[in-house]
Amino acid sequence: MSTNDAVFYRRNKQIQDAIDGQNLKQALQLIDKRMKKGEDTKFLKAWKAHILYRHADETHRQRGIAETLDLCKAEPPATDLDTLDILYQTLKRMGDQAETTRTLWERASKAKPQDLELQMRWFTYAFEGDDWKSAQKAAMTLQNNFPKTRKYYLWAIFLSHLVATDQASSETDRKLFGTLAYRMVSKAADSVPSDPKELLSPPRAIQGPEELLLLIKIFESQGRHDEIVKILDSENLGLSSRVIQNDWSFVGVKLSSLEKAEMWTQGLSYAKELLAIPSNEAERKALQERDDWAVWKLLVISTRNINAQETTTGTLKFIGDFLDAVPKSRNAQLARLDLIHSGVLAGTSKTEDLVATCQEYFDSNKNKLYCFSDLQLYLAALDKEGVSKLVEYASKGQEENVKSDPFKGVTTINALKLEYCFVLSTNETNVSKTQVEDFISRCLQVYREADRPERSSAPSTIESQPSDDLCLLAAMSLIRFSGTWISGNQDKIPDTVLIRAAAILERLLSDSPHNYQALLLLVRIYLRLGVGSLALKAFSKLSVKQMQFETVAHNLFTRLATIHPHSAPPIEGAEYKDFDPQSAFVQALNFYRTAEVTTVRQRSNGLDLGSYVNIEGTIELQRRLKYSVCRRMWALDVRRMQRLAGGDPMGRYDEIARDPSPLADQRVFDAFMNCEPTNQPTFEERMRLGPLPRDRWVTSARVTDQLFSTLKNMAVQKPVSIEPNLPSLEDIVGSEASSEMTSSEIESVKVNLNLLKVVSFLNGSKSVASEEVDRCLTQVEEWLSSKSEDLDLNGPKVSALVSETAVSLRRHQSSIPTWRFFHNSYLIIESLKALSLITSIASKKTSKTVKLPKDRIQRLADSARQVYESIRANARALKSAISEPGVLGSLIDLVVGGSGDGEDGTQLRTELDKTFDMAALEMFCGELMESWEEGLDGLLRASL
Repeated sequence: MSTNDAVFYRRNKQIQDAIDGQNLKQALQLIDKRMKKGEDTKFLKAWKAHILYRHADETHRQRGIAETLDLCKAEPPATDLDTLDILYQTLKRMGDQAETTRTLWERASKAKPQDLELQMRWFTYAFEGDDWKSAQKAAMTLQNNFPKTRKYYLWAIFLSHLVATDQASSETDRKLFGTLAYRMVSKAADSVPSDPKELLSPPRAIQGPEELLLLIKIFESQGRHDEIVKILDSENLGLSSRVIQNDWSFVGVKLSSLEKAEMWTQGLSYAKELLAIPSNEAERKALQERDDWAVWKLLVISTRNINAQETTTGTLKFIGDFLDAVPKSRNAQLARLDLIHSGVLAGTSKTEDLVATCQEYFDSNKNKLYCFSDLQLYLAALDKEGVSKLVEYASKGQEENVKSDPFKGVTTINALKLEYCFVLSTNETNVSKTQVEDFISRCLQVYREADRPERSSAPSTIESQPSDDLCLLAAMSLIRFSGTWISGNQDKIPDTVLIRAAAILERLLSDSPHNYQALLLLVRIYLRLGVGSLALKAFSKLSVKQMQFETVAHNLFTRLATIHPHSAPPIEGAEYKDFDPQSAFVQALNFYRTAEVTTVRQRSNGLDLGSYVNIEGTIELQRRLKYSVCRRMWALDVRRMQRLAGGDPMGRYDEIARDPSPLADQRVFDAFMNCEPTNQPTFEERMRLGPLPRDRWVTSARVTDQLFSTLKNMAVQKPVSIEPNLPSLEDIVGSEASSEMTSSEIESVKVNLNLLKVVSFLNGSKSVASEEVDRCLTQVEEWLSSKSEDLDLNGPKVSALVSETAVSLRRHQSSIPTWRFFHNSYLIIESLKALSLITSIASKKTSKTVKLPKDRIQRLADSARQVYESIRANARALKSAISEPGVLGSLIDLVVGGSGDGEDGTQLRTELDKTFDMAALEMFCGELMESWEEGLDGLLRASL
């Protein structure tokens, strides 16, 4: 059979065209016709079995499975690549056929041991399909059949290691392949000649750093850290060997291995050896690379674990001598702090010693922004008196004239951060309003006095300045000390305070347009204020790219679908993602799709280059992205957005949304400034929009998504697959639900689960009895009744929902929506939308579904419409309130002077007057009003 044969090609193309056109019956007829004419080949049989398997009819499907499995076992085995490819593709579609696939290729390989293309195809398919066991077998076959190609031997070692470290492998396989990898790589290490004059190494000996790193990875995975140290001390593969050539990265490996092997005496000795005090300029220059925290860390940990007073005293003396020679070494200063701090915790050192050392450290590093964060951990061990002493000491060291300070007021910034952390935050229940206002006033005063680049410079060239932290501190202090916070619950920060904090941050961004921390905090504040379009706009300035969609984008995307699902008005010169949240989500999900393709290519290239450790890192990255909690959340929420705001149906994310596999979480929060004591929640935790969503949130969102997917299929009369057992309420919500879901989300999924049970009953499910359906509908009716009461505008001027989720600017005059209003409203609308679809389907005369009482269906439809209209009435009332005369002035007064009983003292008001440009402030308040109105317009556009 030749692929160059034009007739054969034409005949195959006819069959493929029929398959591509979903005309499987014609494809089968064309194959049968050829087979009857004598072309009874394994290739055609395999192709026929593949087409049968893809058939919608279950009988054909089962026949395709049986014929495929028979062909895999047939004698003699199939060896031509076309036949093997089709059999492989069918087995891959069938799933759970790893052993059959492996046997198929193994038998073909044994039949043609010198067919390199065949064996490479086997290896490539297995490797790219993450079937490490099959790829390992293929690599072993390659290195046995082609022993002169050394890379196949290394592939076999590497794949054995992957099987051994794969959590999906059995305990037996992990042990077996781990031992095999260890023995093979040890043999490769032993084969390296110890005499550097021997230029030729045996072919299977380790020849370069990448291969040695593979050995280290294998040894580490088996806890053989002492053997790694031994190898790095050896002549043939040691640090000074021809292979390593004193590469500093391997010094780091040795440091880490000494620690993991708990070789404390050797670790202390080696660290001191690396940090030998220089006696001349050449040694001083060489020390710059070795003055690394990894070295000092081993010195400190070894000393601590030896736990002998003589050793500790000796190490402290060594650090002191080192600092005499290199007084500016930050790492040496931190090492001394660390040892004394450990002594205080163990009761062997006095707190006075730690205070004195902290003072010394502050004196040496007060002009560096890292000074505060370095001291933050160690001060936690001090008593109140010790902390007060240090904070007072730091405050005295502030520069009197920040304007002329060559270090741009960094000393003052560090002192203010220490005051925020160890005076205000640690004593938050007793901090007075006057103290907070005084602190904010001083932050703003120093900010104004600090030297900054001219505002006339192009925004793209203005870099963030140290004094930016002062505006951040001022905004954080307003937020932090204006409300209460209960761990694991919603915080009680007044929304009026968030408006003032946002104004300060916008003032900062007029000077430093690229300050990352300010932009990130502003995104969070704008979301909480319910101004989604401004949050999108601020987020666009962060220029999030690639992996940041996994680690950073959650700061905007979390719950955005129930705050701002609609597109904002276009921004001139901006991309769609900057004002249309659906576009932003699609771009984020495109990253995951692109990453899958890119990482597979990187893995294959890495094999050819011998970058085994990098490949393992890429495989781990692939795994984390595949099971990413963010990826799952974005897929579920972009579909929710489409339901609420219309647009692309987002059917391409069906598979991700339905995926029940375990989740991996890579979200990071450390880009937010945090000056809280180490034993308290971070500032970012206090600023979240409800609890952090995790597994339970995803499970509950999947229930709602399943409800709408089923209803969509019913509406177009598509077959509906009924789950044999629907999830229980405990599975979805449970007692711990409030730790990651808002009360509105919990209430919403309870309603949606009831609706899903009703839908299953309508589709003839045997798992839902009519009595249970009656109970579900009763609960839905009770929910509708309670929502009707919450949204009632007939009595008071505002409904119960608005009074709980909106904020009053001026008493009893104007209310503005917050994220909670939009969040609650959209979740209610989503459930109403599902209920409306159910009543529509159930009331159709031609419907083939199980019938429900007609009068009850009509009552449900009427109640749903009534609640929906009440939401719209509330939205219109809020929009009208924002448009009232005087609202803009009230917002400006609020920012500058506070509101109601919370009006500021003269000092803070004076500082704010000096800090703000009133024209810019008026524009800021106007943009807030426009964004609230736009958000309410979006809510009014949401239809049932």
